[in-house]
This record gives sequence, C-alpha cells and structure tokens, in this order.
Amino acid sequence: MNEVMCVWRRPGPEDVGLARFLVDGALAAAEVDGALAAAEVDGALAAAEVDEAGLGVARLAVSEAFTNALLHGRPEVGVEVWTWPGRCGVVEVYDTGPTLPVFPEPEELARVIDDHGRGLGLIRAFTREVCGVYRCGVGKRVWFAVAMDGSALDTRRTRALVEEHARLRAPRSAALMV
Repeated sequence: MNEVMCVWRRPGPEDVGLARFLVDGALAAAEVDGALAAAEVDGALAAAEVDEAGLGVARLAVSEAFTNALLHGRPEVGVEVWTWPGRCGVVEVYDTGPTLPVFPEPEELARVIDDHGRGLGLIRAFTREVCGVYRCGVGKRVWFAVAMDGSALDTRRTRALVEEHARLRAPRSAALMV
C-alpha cells in the first residue's frame, strides 16, 4: 500500500535546512516509469513524483513543523517521508515530547501578530487542511500530505490512510487529531 522512503534523525536548530533538503529529495526523485525505488537516507532518496507546487508546499511545511519540534519537543527529532503510490507524499515530523500541538483555526491565524504561534496554522493553510497530529509511543508526529500532481486531496481518505499507516507502525497510536 505505501512505502517509507526516507527516515532521518538529527536534532539541532541548524538542521531545519537539511530536513527541508532531504524531504525535497525524497519527494522529487522517481524512476522514469513511476515505480518507487528503495533508497538510503544518506543519499539516494527516492519516492513518487510530486510536482513543483507540491514540493514547494512540502518545503515550507517541513520547515515549520521541524522548527516547532525543535522549539517545543524533546531531543529526538526526525522526519519520515512515505508515499501512497499514484496519489500523495506524506511527511511526518516527530519528536519525543509529550505535549500535543494544537492546529489553530484559520481565523485565529489571522490574529497572530508575532513570529511565534503561526507554524501549525501555516501548515494547515499550505496543505489545504490535509494535515494532523497523532501520538506514537513516546512522543507525537505532525504530518501533512501533498498530492503528486498538485490536485486537491480527499482529506477524509488521506486521514484514513495516515491513520492506517500509524496503526501498522505502532498498534498503540492514538486517533488522528487536528
């Protein structure tokens, strides 16, 4: 059904750009016939084709999610990229902190004036609300999905896919939340 294409762990504020680069590579690389290729995290990342608009969304959203994980999470911070072949790429940013973040409503985002408190609202806006958070063992994962061809994703169907992926990975994962 889906395949993990990239897993990366390296905490530190200087690593936001590297996380963005790794996600970009994992989402952009594909074989000519569209078949998924296995990849090593340290170089030959591969995943399904995602158009330039989707890559732009992923770059912005991973930067926001990774920064939030570093600021508000716990030491182990990581990024995982997986695909639903022919449909979307899913990016999950995780940390070992116990506190679940809250995605602000769009009208709340407009009231935020300073540089803090906007990250999850921006992710929600960038991804057309195809995002969420769930507990995973120790910690949580903030996730978002981008369509391979820039089209709108079916939010309910994509959430069900992510929930199934979480359940297969960790049977004790909580239900998805936004």
